[in-house]
Amino acid sequence: MEQRVAGVLCPISMLPSRFGIGDFGEGSRAFAELAAGMGMKLWQILPLNPLGYGHSPYQPFSSFAIDDLYMDLDALHERGLLLEKAPSQPVENPNKVDYEGTKAYKLPYIEKAFDSFMGKDGAEKLLEDFVKDHPWCRVYALFMYLKKSEGMRSWAEWPLSKKNRISSLAYKSAKEKRGRLFETWIQCELYREWGELRSYAHKHGLKIVGDVPFYVGYDSADVYGNRDKFLLDEKTLEPTFIAGVPPDYFSKTGQRWGNPIYDWEKLKKEDYELVVERLRGNGELYDIIRLDHFRAFDTYWKIPSSCPTAIEGEWILGPATSFFDVFLKKCPDIEIIAEDLGDLRPEVLVLRDHYFFPGMNVIEFTFDDVLKGKKVDANNMVAYLGTHDNEPMKAYLENLHPDHRRYWMDEIHAKGFVEDGDVDCFLAYGLSLEAKYAIFAVQDYLGLGKESRINVPGVVDDVNWTYRLASLDPLKAKSAYIRGLVAGYGRL
Repeated sequence: MEQRVAGVLCPISMLPSRFGIGDFGEGSRAFAELAAGMGMKLWQILPLNPLGYGHSPYQPFSSFAIDDLYMDLDALHERGLLLEKAPSQPVENPNKVDYEGTKAYKLPYIEKAFDSFMGKDGAEKLLEDFVKDHPWCRVYALFMYLKKSEGMRSWAEWPLSKKNRISSLAYKSAKEKRGRLFETWIQCELYREWGELRSYAHKHGLKIVGDVPFYVGYDSADVYGNRDKFLLDEKTLEPTFIAGVPPDYFSKTGQRWGNPIYDWEKLKKEDYELVVERLRGNGELYDIIRLDHFRAFDTYWKIPSSCPTAIEGEWILGPATSFFDVFLKKCPDIEIIAEDLGDLRPEVLVLRDHYFFPGMNVIEFTFDDVLKGKKVDANNMVAYLGTHDNEPMKAYLENLHPDHRRYWMDEIHAKGFVEDGDVDCFLAYGLSLEAKYAIFAVQDYLGLGKESRINVPGVVDDVNWTYRLASLDPLKAKSAYIRGLVAGYGRL
């Protein structure tokens, strides 16, 4: 029997740092050490890609690039690219990321570091080598240079000359060359820093689980450089259909995500190269990839772009085995977790099980079924209390009807889980399951409430994606207890 292990879900952005957002620096290394000390073997994060609309990591400007918010300014100083150490960024609320403020604070230091880098011998050659190894960066650098020249407007709003600029990747001016080299250097530096952080995690026995969105953002280098691979209007180049899900647990009008729909017929003729390369690239960044919205490989919700909600739409058959047979032949060593949540037709689970992908047992959703005696497959599953889209367990329990909550607590105590805290009882229950992996949000290990929720699906505001930990001290204080739980349920 394979060893059962525990893990922690904590986005990089949530970690403490001196610069208003978690980054690839000291705070992340300290967290990796702490997680390992608690007995964790897995660290699940959210996408690292450049944040797009609503600060969502699921609407990024690129499926391959990393957001420069994560750059470690201290590392730039240590490498001699900044002559002086950057002072800490003043923040009003240490528990909330100010994305715009942090980006504006970091940018001058990043620009100074770039100037220092370009003054070194062989700088351009190093960037050329990076692009050879990461060919997506050539289009991305052009896209971001043009986007910044247009005040960050969506490429749909650019002048026609810039919309069609992708037809030639040659530099048009010295200014453009420098601007594109700047974007390339940022990615070169971020990939180096991420590689060092990942190696540091590995030295402490941690594997990284990365979350990979099924769709790409419309306002992205992915679509800008591959517009023929999506269902776009031939004249306006805007989506004719968009992605989402029909009314569900989270929303009475469904979720209208706005991502463009792949042209699967065309992609199939090209051996699904675009999607295969997306997954291959993420497989190189992470040790395990969680395929978000896995059900769309079987059937996806296709919404006319003219519809203001996700109510109108239709289920369309996805590429299913046709895609995965190609993908796994090309990338046989990538370990996958299937996000198989929601109201699914049986074929989704058949597809998942055909390739032995583990699915997700989200205890907030399944505990009632367990109490009713319904069989929940616990073997080839990853156990979660909730995901980044759910309430922390404390808030979830508090929002249950008092009678329902009393029923849950009576039943979990009757099962022998009698920890001091209600959330800790469910941590113990989750760790006890047969699932190979049990991954719980850092908020649940800490017993935090509604204030620490990461995301409410379908909502765009200044709260989603902004929560962060002001300090790791509370986790340090609880680390011995957590390690005891992990060990007690055979996950060390």
